[in-house]
Amino acid sequence: MAEQQHLPKAILYAWPSSVWSTVPQLCLIEKGYSEDEYIIKPVDITKGENFAPSYLKINLNGTIPTLVVPTYETTGDDVDTRYRSLRDTAAICDFLDQARSAGTVNTVSDRPAPALAPATIEGKATSDQIIQLVHQPQVDPNFLNMSARDAQELKKKATKAPGKALSARKEALQRYIQEAKALASEGTASSFEKKAVQLLEEKAAANDALWSIYNGQGGEDKEKAFFAVSSRTWTEEIPKALNVAEEVVKGPFVLGDQISLADLHLISWLTRLITIAPGPPTAEGIDALESQLGGKKIGPKMRAFWEAWVERESFKKVLVASSEAFVKAAGNDQV
Repeated sequence: MAEQQHLPKAILYAWPSSVWSTVPQLCLIEKGYSEDEYIIKPVDITKGENFAPSYLKINLNGTIPTLVVPTYETTGDDVDTRYRSLRDTAAICDFLDQARSAGTVNTVSDRPAPALAPATIEGKATSDQIIQLVHQPQVDPNFLNMSARDAQELKKKATKAPGKALSARKEALQRYIQEAKALASEGTASSFEKKAVQLLEEKAAANDALWSIYNGQGGEDKEKAFFAVSSRTWTEEIPKALNVAEEVVKGPFVLGDQISLADLHLISWLTRLITIAPGPPTAEGIDALESQLGGKKIGPKMRAFWEAWVERESFKKVLVASSEAFVKAAGNDQV
């Protein structure tokens, strides 16, 4: 134990209500890591902290989660520790899965370390399909949270967390753009500062477009288009994705009786959809999602998948907490 305390720890940059931050946190628990082996650092996405130039140095995409890990060859007491960052959920979970196994010795945990990567070519193809499925922009839970199918829903969301987040992000992005431009204008500026300015300006433009709709400045045509995309996402794109998962999932988990990397992505995605619906993170919560799908039904395998997950320790610790944080951020009133 004493020796482990001297080793540099991995740092996971995350935020409680972030849907994709939950994926590596589930992985840490399912792989049996001890909480002494990593640090979770908060990045408040509701205030746009993920666009701060200091964070962009870690992840130029401005996304969370990010995992910063010490390189193996620099973990000794007599050398300066160097780090590398992993910037997307799939890469992070692949790393966490490979870094701890039954034969791992530099760990303080005595919990089992099951392999989460598929053992067969067929299993990997299925796993990759599910991961790609839930990360499609057409079924992005972050868009669903901001979506509005009519003027009434838009008006309601404009006064709650979605509208407040757009305003906070707008202000933060303008501040960070000025900060990044100041850095880019210095004689010692690197290509990073210039790329940061470009990224921030692109993010600001995208945020402004949605902010204008939320604040009645987008125009009637843009509002109608926004309502149409929102409705199509709920009643066509989400049911389509759920149907694909219904066909692919073997049951009760994606590849059968044991969970895999794909399960971590699928359950995080599904939980957020249910929370937005809004429904609770309980076995009955999936009915709330079905009620939003324009009369389309959720299949028995996806229901069994949900019911199996709500009983797991990692679900109760990570996804229930994330759902509660999401609802709290909405002002203790689900939108």
